[in-house]
Amino acid sequence: MKKSGRLILVLFLAAAFCAVSVNPAWADYPDRPLTLIVVFGPGGATDLASRALGKALEKRLGQPILVVNKPGGGSAVGAAAIASAKPDGYTFGTTLWTTVALLPHTVDVPYSIDSFDYIMINGGYRFGIAVKSDSKFKTLKELTDYAKQNPGKIKYSTTGATVPGNVGMILLGKAAGVQWENVVFKSGAEAATAVLGGHVDATSANPIDVIPFIEAGRMRLLTSLSDKRWKWVPDVPSIRELGYDFHVNAYMGYGAPKGVPKAALEKLREAFKEASRDPEFLANLEKFYTIPESITGDEYRRLLIEESKMNEKFLLEFGLHKSQKK
Repeated sequence: MKKSGRLILVLFLAAAFCAVSVNPAWADYPDRPLTLIVVFGPGGATDLASRALGKALEKRLGQPILVVNKPGGGSAVGAAAIASAKPDGYTFGTTLWTTVALLPHTVDVPYSIDSFDYIMINGGYRFGIAVKSDSKFKTLKELTDYAKQNPGKIKYSTTGATVPGNVGMILLGKAAGVQWENVVFKSGAEAATAVLGGHVDATSANPIDVIPFIEAGRMRLLTSLSDKRWKWVPDVPSIRELGYDFHVNAYMGYGAPKGVPKAALEKLREAFKEASRDPEFLANLEKFYTIPESITGDEYRRLLIEESKMNEKFLLEFGLHKSQKK
């Protein structure tokens, strides 16, 4: 071999060696257990779905997934724990729509949308307005007509002033020209029970809180506040089908602290895609009336940015933004 040829070969081998050895640690990633932080307490739909997802991820990643619950602050405590974790690919958690796109506009939190590397949205939550089955309101129009004629007389239940269910009711009130009162309860179950007990006229709720009562003939859904009909009550129209130009959705998604090495992040995203098709995980979504979704990476981040801007505009318009609080 000529000298020039040997030199080229040596340079090629050196370059190949460098390419392989630039980041050798990630070739075996993950090589130890990983932590999945859930921003709510144990036993809820998000927690149980995350645990099912963790089991599915273990099959793909070959390492145990340790689920850690960090509730508090309306989910801000857990989100802060995710954001402040070491960005090594071994800690990730639930970065929900409410947590990332809504909460930072209502209270001061130690994170922002830019605090996370986003992995995947794999579940969608629906919202809707339900009344007691013997309510005099058989349609949404009957409810809004009465509310328009009787300002402040209609009371409805939610689990918070800035939760998606109440966002939908405020938008509906503005669009329909009505005034009604939000009565806040600690849980969706309590909010639904208030309807059954006649303490409020309606509830703006997740399917998990009202579907069992609808199926038992004790409650009736008037509309889906989301962009699509509820598949469990397919005969009830969505808010857009009724002529209103808005909707509310929310998502169950997962992210990691900002700065995870690209190789690890891509491996996590691929593992999440595969795990999201796991039968046990899908069965858990169905059990808790959550719609399977598949939105990954940059698309996930873009969606949160769009929703965050929409939420900020809405909160400012209705005097609910943190900057307007005394």
